[in-house]
Amino acid sequence: MKIPRLLLTFVAIIIFSSCADKIVESVPSIDEKISNNVVRAKFSDIQNKVFDKSCALSGCHVTGVQKPGLSGNSYNNIVNVKSSTGMNYIEPGSPEKSYLYLKITGAPGISGNTMPLGASPLNSRVIDSISVWIKNGAQNN
Repeated sequence: MKIPRLLLTFVAIIIFSSCADKIVESVPSIDEKISNNVVRAKFSDIQNKVFDKSCALSGCHVTGVQKPGLSGNSYNNIVNVKSSTGMNYIEPGSPEKSYLYLKITGAPGISGNTMPLGASPLNSRVIDSISVWIKNGAQNN
């Protein structure tokens, strides 16, 4: 039995048009992906999406409470600045020599606990972005 082409076309249009709204609603825009889920390897993104939201909290690394101060624009507080261990918080070009990086990765030999204290560890994509930023010279961008 042969089904008329017009009937098949009509059924296909109904199926695809009923799914179209659901497909569009479930796919976030590229702007949402960039602004909500991705921390780019730029200092401004790290400051706004990591330090301000996970570190510069009441009782933690708010400037004047616990070193290093990570609130506001913390660049001058961490890049080429020595920690109490003698290592720079951020050593441009060398994540493995950057004490702040070692603290967020929980590397052996750190003093105290992995950061952020009392919270879930930063996800690997965030840590990778911080590593890339440091490897690229820890620019104030």
